[in-house]
Amino acid sequence: MAYEVFARKYRPRTFAQIVGQPHIVRTLAGAIRQGRVAQAYLFAGPRGTGKTSTARILAKALECTGGPSVDFDPSDPICLEIDSGRCLDVLEIDGASNNGVEQVRELRESARFAPAQCRFKIYVIDEVHMLTQAAFNALLKTLEEPPAHVKFLFATTEPQKVPATVHSRCQRFDFRRISEKEIAAHLSSLCTAEGLTADSKALALLARNAEGSLRDAEGALDQVVGFYGGELSEEVVLEMFGMAGTGPIAALARQIAEGAAAEALHLLHGLLESGKEAMVLSRELVHLFRNVAVYQAAPALIREELPASELSEVEALSRALPPETTLSLLEDLTQWEGRLRVAANRNLLLEVGILELTHHKEKVSLERLLQELSSGGPLPVLSSVGTPAPAIPKEPIPAIPEPANPPVPLAPPVPKEPAPSLPPPATAKTTPEEAWRLAVDRFAQKRPLEAESIQKSRFLERRGDILEVALPKDFRQKAAYFTDPQNRPILEDALREALGDAVTVDFLLIDPPIAPAKKERPEAPAKKAPGPEEQRTEEEFRNDPLIQEALRLFEARIVSATPPQPKTT
Repeated sequence: MAYEVFARKYRPRTFAQIVGQPHIVRTLAGAIRQGRVAQAYLFAGPRGTGKTSTARILAKALECTGGPSVDFDPSDPICLEIDSGRCLDVLEIDGASNNGVEQVRELRESARFAPAQCRFKIYVIDEVHMLTQAAFNALLKTLEEPPAHVKFLFATTEPQKVPATVHSRCQRFDFRRISEKEIAAHLSSLCTAEGLTADSKALALLARNAEGSLRDAEGALDQVVGFYGGELSEEVVLEMFGMAGTGPIAALARQIAEGAAAEALHLLHGLLESGKEAMVLSRELVHLFRNVAVYQAAPALIREELPASELSEVEALSRALPPETTLSLLEDLTQWEGRLRVAANRNLLLEVGILELTHHKEKVSLERLLQELSSGGPLPVLSSVGTPAPAIPKEPIPAIPEPANPPVPLAPPVPKEPAPSLPPPATAKTTPEEAWRLAVDRFAQKRPLEAESIQKSRFLERRGDILEVALPKDFRQKAAYFTDPQNRPILEDALREALGDAVTVDFLLIDPPIAPAKKERPEAPAKKAPGPEEQRTEEEFRNDPLIQEALRLFEARIVSATPPQPKTT
């Protein structure tokens, strides 16, 4: 008979043999006992946690002789056929290779027919997220209203890729990663059944390396037994998977905590030259500092989880490191581990990471700075190389003796008056017209983009506390702009300073537009409208109404206006 690997040989065949998923076993068993089995289930979770095995066990519970039954006999002929994949009414489909719409149409056609020998026709689709969108759409109607004899069992490691329309038609069960303690206990029972001698530390290392996957742990055990024989020790597992173990990793962690860069690099070089993998060493360091952080927060959790030898190292490190330093080291280590995954030279990158971690104790945290500031104590000072600089003793400043003949004091220099940024306030004798000109100048300085517009205004008269000002009739929007709550105070404050009392500005629109008074000149001959080849001057360009309107809309100003040169032929 061909050899059967541990993962297949010791695959769970009943609900009682499922490891690490008690919430799922209890829910499915209750549904079977009460006759409340749904038409579709979605089993989601990481690899090696029992999704497909649970689907087979549920199929056997529904199809067994005298069922549905939770406590079925695994040696029942129908159950044996389901285990071997020979049952005509329980079809296991690989979603990766049967992901097209044509395969789903064939499934719908076959689902209409009654089962051949069993109670239900059950479709188990593994890695269902690999189906195409068209295939999912073709399955929706059958999934929502299947025949009474049809059940769907889906399994996936990426449930986020399954459409929400499929999720809503299934009962979802999330499989969690199996704990290291449960994996180690399962491996111990497996070694007992196989007649193997295994050290508890070796099984703990296998369980840790599996990262929550029971199938991976069984495969690793099978590999170690095939290479080293029936006696498993910690040294064998460390050599097989390139791990350093608790002792060397704890020694490296102590050097990091003490800031001994040379000693830490010496230990790291020894581990790398002995064949240890940089990625594995980084993962072991993260695991050790994680245990230290958890021990500092909740010691009881780690005491139940770790063996005595590893627990002593964790306790020693937890006494040597403050909790905030442990968390900071753990955060930096996880970042370095992410860089190692994509690094071309992992050994070199790990050396750089260890060097940076050894200088960690020399860093000053923000919390410490705030604490020192609040307490009034001296702030920690770092030298240029990162080491704390020695404190410089403060010597008393000697008193300077008084000279025998004091010098004759010079006359103090006359301070220069700073140039005013705004026009000076007017005196009390300022007329309303002069006050308005001062207010216009101040507004032009504060709002330079509107300087030209406000300067086109003209004082008319003062009637009590109202100051009437004329604007061109085509300045309707300008009047609203000048009276805006953000702009009106500029004018009225300047007027109050000039006149000595508060006034309100009232803008009047007058047609024709107001122009400043000019000396009479003889009328110039009317200019001919510029032709397409003639060019306007810079002043005409600036005074163009369209240009002025564009400047107002975009709140811009003209820096320079160079007329284009005439074309030459």
